[in-house]
Amino acid sequence: MRIYISWGFLVFLGTIPFILHKTYLISDDLFLGSVYIYILLCLTLSAVMAILLARSSGEERRGLFLSLLLFLSLNTFAVVTVGQAVWTGGYFVLNPEHFRYFLPISLVANFPIIGFLLWKTAREASYLDVKHFVLPVLAVIFTIIFLTRSILDIGVRNLSDYILIGNLICDIISLSFLLVFLSVYLKTEAITYYGILAGYYSLRYVVDSLLYYAYNNLVGFELPIFLYLVSMTLLFSGIQHIYRREIRFLSYYELDLERKKYAELYEKVKELQEILRLINRMLRHDILNKLQVISGYIETFMMTKNEALLEKALKAVKDSSDYIDKIRELEKIVLTEGEGLKPVNVRKVIEDLAKSYPIKINTHGLCFAMADEALHSVIDNIVSNAIKHGRTDRIDIWLSEFEDDAEIKIVDYGLGIQPELKGQVFKEGFRFGEDAGSGLGLYIVKKVVDRYGGKVWIEDTKPHGATFVIRLKAARRSLTGDDERAPLRRDEGFEF
Repeated sequence: MRIYISWGFLVFLGTIPFILHKTYLISDDLFLGSVYIYILLCLTLSAVMAILLARSSGEERRGLFLSLLLFLSLNTFAVVTVGQAVWTGGYFVLNPEHFRYFLPISLVANFPIIGFLLWKTAREASYLDVKHFVLPVLAVIFTIIFLTRSILDIGVRNLSDYILIGNLICDIISLSFLLVFLSVYLKTEAITYYGILAGYYSLRYVVDSLLYYAYNNLVGFELPIFLYLVSMTLLFSGIQHIYRREIRFLSYYELDLERKKYAELYEKVKELQEILRLINRMLRHDILNKLQVISGYIETFMMTKNEALLEKALKAVKDSSDYIDKIRELEKIVLTEGEGLKPVNVRKVIEDLAKSYPIKINTHGLCFAMADEALHSVIDNIVSNAIKHGRTDRIDIWLSEFEDDAEIKIVDYGLGIQPELKGQVFKEGFRFGEDAGSGLGLYIVKKVVDRYGGKVWIEDTKPHGATFVIRLKAARRSLTGDDERAPLRRDEGFEF
């Protein structure tokens, strides 16, 4: 309601010179001067508020107000040309000659708004429905029929007529887009933006139509000038209303992006909750059970003095220590969840890891992957499983890159993994056989690789054994003019 009161008050102020002129209380030059200054004031203040709104806005709203700023600046320039023509000529009754420069500049002024509306429509195209085009189509049909009849009745006599028709076509295009968005955002606060612009372009269409008639001496210039003043006061009061209330500019495209971000965040939170739940269960249940087992061995030893029980207790302590290490690895996944990945020299990670194992680990090739410190745990868990449970006597690790992927193949020659178990080994707590461990090693592998955006699977080694294949995003780039690929140097950010 405030916007209408503000607009009505501004229109009333603008109407005063017309009333005084019609009653012969002011001269032609004073009449034109007061109207001229009033229109320039509305344009200037609108441009200032558009600048302030553009500075405080983001994304689409900034684009709208930058388009409006350019539109208002060109219109201001166009109005100045009319004043210059009137006052330098010393003839204070408007005639077609005074609008010689106004018409082409006002035509060009439409392009920023049309450009923004085209871009907005393309961006929101997937959210539009047939029902959103009913009102625009009817309005366009009506305005085109009216324009066609005007052209047939009056004709096109000179360049100014062509420019005026171009202005009318721009008005129709802008109004049709705005009516589409009025239908789309009808029940939202953002309708204020499109309602103001739609109202302005409706008045502009009438103004340009009357100017077309005035140019052909069918009406005077006072009525189109008055309606032009009314349209500018509407635009000014609308921008002022938005500036004072900070009305949200709604974008279904941006909302959809936000929805996807929140959906991804929700999935990450669920995954973190799952890991935290697992850590909590491990601490409260599994570790407690292991402590009870150790306590039982020691109590029995004190009664029987059977040293074999001490060996079992020590083994249980070592198992508990290994189990706590797995908990630390899970904790590391949680703590590094939000950190960015960085280029990692996979061969360097494997060579450092191989020093801690008694068997021969042969590394072939070279690759750089986008990862973090948890990659060490990934390879360590697979190698550890191959030694403890697969009972392999050697391991070959093949590193390679193709296209945008880095591939790590960890080949053991042990007992292998039964086909029916390959789909289960990465599940939480999966254990198999008498020497089964915590069931967390390969679960951690899968979680870390998933966080990297990669894949891990198991293949058979011929004649026996298992091959773990890890596919990660490669951290390589072309350093020469051809397609030759090479790792980045140390000073370019790679971790060696």
